[in-house]
Amino acid sequence: MRRFALLLLAGAAALVAALPSGLAGQGFGVYEHNTCAMGRAGVTAANPCADGSAIYFSPAGLAGLTGTRFSAGVTLIGAQGSFTDDFLGTKSDLKNPLIPVPNFYFTHAVNAKLTAGIGLYAPYGLETKWDSATSPGRFIGYNTDIRSIYIQPTIGYQISPKLKFGIGVAYITSHLKLRQRVDLSTQQVPPALGASAGTTFGMLGVPTGTDFADATLEANGHGFAVNFGAIWQATDRLSIGGHWLTRKRITYDGDAKFVQVLTGLVLPVALGPLPAGTPVDGVLAGNFASGAPLSNGAVSTAIEMPPQGTLGFSYKANDAWTFGADYQYVVWGWFNEVDIDFANAGTPDIQLHPSNKDTHGFRFGTEYQYNSKVQLRGGYLHHSGASPAQFVTPLLPEAARNEFTVGAGIELTRHFHADLAYQYIRQNDRRGTVNLAAGNTGLYNFSAHLFAAGIALTF
Repeated sequence: MRRFALLLLAGAAALVAALPSGLAGQGFGVYEHNTCAMGRAGVTAANPCADGSAIYFSPAGLAGLTGTRFSAGVTLIGAQGSFTDDFLGTKSDLKNPLIPVPNFYFTHAVNAKLTAGIGLYAPYGLETKWDSATSPGRFIGYNTDIRSIYIQPTIGYQISPKLKFGIGVAYITSHLKLRQRVDLSTQQVPPALGASAGTTFGMLGVPTGTDFADATLEANGHGFAVNFGAIWQATDRLSIGGHWLTRKRITYDGDAKFVQVLTGLVLPVALGPLPAGTPVDGVLAGNFASGAPLSNGAVSTAIEMPPQGTLGFSYKANDAWTFGADYQYVVWGWFNEVDIDFANAGTPDIQLHPSNKDTHGFRFGTEYQYNSKVQLRGGYLHHSGASPAQFVTPLLPEAARNEFTVGAGIELTRHFHADLAYQYIRQNDRRGTVNLAAGNTGLYNFSAHLFAAGIALTF
């Protein structure tokens, strides 16, 4: 019966294998940690917004900020998606709720050259939610929820009139949760019941897609990462900058819980000492007893979060127009080993060797000073996908994306500023699977609408 646990937790292991260092643009990265930056497609490496968000986007950008500044914002992510089966032609829809992603930044100018600050943002996060009873991919995972919060003290220093440097150390607190079902028809009948080796419940007449267990894997992890960068003012109009977020191995500890789902089925034929008509649920109950493969217990794993960075420029064409572009690189290819360890001796540990790919992002943004109180923004970005072809599943059905943004900044008073932004994500359709053993058997599509609002106070 060890195979029960192997199949049930394979999805959890695959999810963990997909965990990257940065939801920072692709994979399950979130890059929309500031409304002003989102309006210009995240182009910030050489010219971050003057509201403290440089703490994440480009720490060197703190240098030169005057006074005391506080900003807060939220991005609402509304995602839509579906999976269409090749053979049946059926379509299963994503049922995601509207997901809020908050951010807070505080900075204070210590003197003319040195500014210090602290920020709270969520660079890694993901939620995919499918119907737990009808989704064909529920046996890989029907609800994936990953939330990470970074709390980062940062300083920025003006080394010379043309060169700025900044560095911050981020404390990371991360939470992951996976829920999935198990299909009874695929499970082998225990030889102790008199069945021949290799006999599955499906061979005894149990219909395909019969749920008999619901599993939840939930764990928390903590760690630290370093974020540093520099900005060079090449000319009065042109600046060049970049930042780098270091790799970090996060250890997660938590619990795996298994709940029996009653099938209401009876054995259609006699099975060893069990006569035809015996309730199947009673036969299966022993798999959830203490020490059995599907008994509750502690679980742990470790995730190597890869480094990521950006390099870009900003050009001020005149008093009204500013143009910029960034290149973003995330080293997802460093994910090559993930181990999941279960405290319960009856549940086998899992070792995976994921094969994610490095990703490349290209961002283009502009800002137009409409008048003394209003700024208009816009941008476009393209990002490649990290998931390899063999791992496009309900857990993370990602692909290359094209994204478009617009935004505006409004000076309400001398000390009070508001920002609004909208972003549309159009992901390329991509073939994937709802059954890892069967290969890619259908088409995933995905799109999202993002709305952001923020305020900034200057004292």
